[in-house]
Amino acid sequence: MELIVFGLNHRTAPLEVREHWALSGDRHRATLRCLSDKIDDSEHVILCTCNRTEFYSIVPVDSSPLGPQIALSPDQTEILDGSRRGALEFYHDAHCESARSKSAHRDEQPASGQLEHFYVYRQEDAVEHLFRLAGGLDSMIVGESQILKQLKDAFAVSQEAKTTGSFLHRLFPTALRVGKRVRTTTTISNGCITPGQAALELARGVYKKIANRRILVVGSGKIAGLTVQAIHHEGLAECFVVNRTHSRAKELIDRIGAGTPMEWSRLGERLRKVDIVVSSTGSVDPIVTSDALKQIQLEREGRPLVIIDLAIPRDFQPTVSTIPGVHLFNIDDLNQVIQQNFARRHSQVPIAEEIIREEVLTFQRQMVYRQVDPVLKHINQRFEQIRLGVLQKYMGQFPEHQHELVHQVTSALLKKLLYFPIAKLKSLRDLQDLSEDEVHFLRRLFLTDPPNATPNNPQGKRPGGDHERG
Repeated sequence: MELIVFGLNHRTAPLEVREHWALSGDRHRATLRCLSDKIDDSEHVILCTCNRTEFYSIVPVDSSPLGPQIALSPDQTEILDGSRRGALEFYHDAHCESARSKSAHRDEQPASGQLEHFYVYRQEDAVEHLFRLAGGLDSMIVGESQILKQLKDAFAVSQEAKTTGSFLHRLFPTALRVGKRVRTTTTISNGCITPGQAALELARGVYKKIANRRILVVGSGKIAGLTVQAIHHEGLAECFVVNRTHSRAKELIDRIGAGTPMEWSRLGERLRKVDIVVSSTGSVDPIVTSDALKQIQLEREGRPLVIIDLAIPRDFQPTVSTIPGVHLFNIDDLNQVIQQNFARRHSQVPIAEEIIREEVLTFQRQMVYRQVDPVLKHINQRFEQIRLGVLQKYMGQFPEHQHELVHQVTSALLKKLLYFPIAKLKSLRDLQDLSEDEVHFLRRLFLTDPPNATPNNPQGKRPGGDHERG
């Protein structure tokens, strides 16, 4: 059997190509069924996120859409174009067939023009790619954890569609375990990497604990949305959103599912009551002057106020930083926090890669054992059947009191005869020095019973003698 990974991601393909290959819901399940129907005894999982679509397939070697195993390209990441083209045609056909009962306008784009956007991995390289993905090393943001849930969900969909078998039932749970091990062994997922998270980290520098703090978000754009989302995930006590257009503040709150929209006229009132302000409007002039905030701070009786001004031009006059109790941060402070955390995450990549190399070797060893051990077991069983069949035929020619001795002698002889080939196969297995073709040959040789084979006739010969008579 051969493991194939075929796909594209944010590094290899523009958005319009990724959109073309996007799959969800019934279309996702229909494509899985199309793939399964195309090749007997195959297994399939499809991972589809906003940044990637990847097909994971287990197929019989002689039915592989990639053709025979050939030399890898110099960077060791993609096989040559002939195999990549075969994979593209195979998966594109299934992708199109799954849409025949629906609107298929996206599938009008011919597959031939997309070749350069795809990558293909097979066997051990495919395992390594999946483990790197689960470990957060192939994501747009290094160490992000959302991919683990996405992998788990993709595997669940394939299980429901009944397109997984014994191999993928081992591979995907192992990948999820590897992803968790990377994150618990390293700090690759630690530290904020979004503006909202960074804003909260700046606030922690003043308050230490922010769980019970009240936050005011001024504006309703992208940064405001990310901030409200981070606040929602943090579980903070109260979050208020003020925007010149009240309906936009309400839309943001409805989208995130957290916070309270406030009228713009109540900005001063909120500033008197909150502990943290995150501001990112598009105003040309400051929305809060130093004199206005000085009066507000007097009414607050000097309680600390953290202001994170992410607007350009700035929403708060820079001189507010001189007001007692006011802690002012700007976009440069926020970017510094994010860059520091990026650097910390990237410093963990070599440790994560070493874990993944170790896990790939372990998985490959387990797979070799699963392939070869049944062969070793069957060799012993097959030759034991031969021994017992011969004894059954000739034991009557020995006195009864010698039967036990004959059993002992023939059993010891069989062990001596099989010792070298069994020991040699175990050695090759342990060193992973058996190729896929060699394992396939051994399994065909010893795990397939010949016609008419029985314990008394293990070679499947005709009853009349060694040769068919005319």
